Amino acid sequence: MLLAGFILLFASSLVNVYFSIQILRKVSSAKVKISFFELRYQVHKHLPKYKQLCYEQRGRLGNEYYGYWLSLAVMILSALIMFYQLPWDSLNYKG
Repeated sequence: MLLAGFILLFASSLVNVYFSIQILRKVSSAKVKISFFELRYQVHKHLPKYKQLCYEQRGRLGNEYYGYWLSLAVMILSALIMFYQLPWDSLNYKG
């Protein structure tokens, strides 16, 4: 079960990176300067601008926004599940 959690964590991380790139492409096409460092660590900074652009162009949020948050939630949940499935007895934990 720990291996399945790791696979889910890895897959959701890849999906999250994909949606991050899509969001930053959309924002950079609107003449917003984005550095390479912001590719992974500063996506949250550009989400309000992405929302604004989507509402102006389509009248609704884009699928990338929902995909980004859903994959982030799956990453966090799978990490928590993996943490709770660790064999604490074999680590001599006396807590």
